[in-house]
Formats: sequence, C-alpha cells, structure tokens
Amino acid sequence: MVGKEKELQIHFSPGFVRLLEVDLHVPDKRVLITGATGLLGRAVYKEFLDNGWDTVGYGYKRARPKFEKVNLLDPEAVRQIIQDVKPHAVIHCAAERRPDVAESQPEYTRQLNVCSSGYIAKESAEIGAFLIYMSTDYVFDGSHPPYRENDTPNPLNLYGKTKLEGERIVLQNHPGAAVLRVPLLYGKVEKLEESSATALFAKVQCHSIAAYIDHWGQKFPTHVDDVARVCRQLAERRIQLKALG
Repeated sequence: MVGKEKELQIHFSPGFVRLLEVDLHVPDKRVLITGATGLLGRAVYKEFLDNGWDTVGYGYKRARPKFEKVNLLDPEAVRQIIQDVKPHAVIHCAAERRPDVAESQPEYTRQLNVCSSGYIAKESAEIGAFLIYMSTDYVFDGSHPPYRENDTPNPLNLYGKTKLEGERIVLQNHPGAAVLRVPLLYGKVEKLEESSATALFAKVQCHSIAAYIDHWGQKFPTHVDDVARVCRQLAERRIQLKALG
C-alpha cells in the first residue's frame, strides 16, 4: 500500500506565482511503536495504521491481542523486537509519566525512562531506523513559557529529570533521532486517570472531595491526534529525504 500526503508547492514564472497542491507518494513502510496501549501510543498507532503503514505496537501491562507484549527493561528483548520487525521508523512513547509514581519508584522510573530509551536508540541506529523519542515540557521549570527547543532545561521533579536524561542518552546513541517535548496531552481516554486534563473530572464528580488547582500554572494542552500526525509526517519526510540521498 502506498500512503499519500498533501504538499503545497510554489511555482514562479515571470509575473506570476502559483500555489499548487500536489500528492506526495510515500512507499510502504514499517513502524514500531512502544507504549502503544497508552493515551498517546494508541493515537500514534491509529495514525500510522490509517495512513498505509505496516504498524506494529508494543505494550506491557495493558498489552492486548492487537499489541505485542515486551519488557523494555530487558536489553535483549528490545534488541529482539527491533531485529524481528526491522522497522523503518520507531516511535518511543513508553514511559513512566506519572510524577507521583516517579517519586515513589525512582529506580524503576530511571530504568524505564532512561535505560530502556538508550537500548531502543542503540538498536534503532544499528538498523538505520528513524527514531522519535517522546519527551515532555517537564524538562523545563515552567517559569518562562512558552519554550523553544534551544531554551535551557531545568527540570524540577524526578519525572522531568529522567526524561531529560532520556533525551541525552537517545541522542548519544542515535544522533539522527528526533526529540518531541510534548505538553499536557488530552484525547480519547480509556479511563479518566490517563490524562491530567480529565483526571480532575473524577474529583469534581464527587462533591465530597475538593479539587485544588493553582492560579499561576500555565498549561498548553495538546490533542494526541495532533501529536500523532506530526510523528507520521516527520517519519515520512525523513524517509523521503533518506531515499533521495
């Protein structure tokens, strides 16, 4: 199957400028997605699948029939899935994203957010697969939003620190990888706790529990479908450029 993407091209001629919409043809490609059972991972999986990619998703605790199960803390297991699938692109969504869990289980969080990311980057680089590492705006302290990619990180909690370490180990092992620092995510949830944006609903529905939020925190919520679309477009563009040499 061949995927299609629209691209705008500008054509110049003496006295005229024409803006044309043309089809970009993307050859059949294979993608491996970690954390495919999560809020973002499900959206990424669907986006690639719906656009003609051979799509393989991996999960762990919530793995289900259409997703494979893998322990990303095992470097040999990581090597095996990448060698078996031989993806052209890898989207690494798996992470311990809950700040409270990160603080209570620091070693596990570091293993998943840092070490496993290094394994995935190393194996992806070895087979020449393009890697997208999903990071977070928690790598910043929140004092001067919105942030750009060249702003200096200053994570305040363990979650942010491990994701920043994950960025660094990914780029050390795979210099051609891309890092996306995504903000607060929302979308179609399987349970309210999957997103901070919907987690408050469970509290406000029960009038006996007060829900506290501050007046100063600035959030830039992003829909998971938008992030998923960017991932696909990045992967397709990178593969096209690679094919052109």
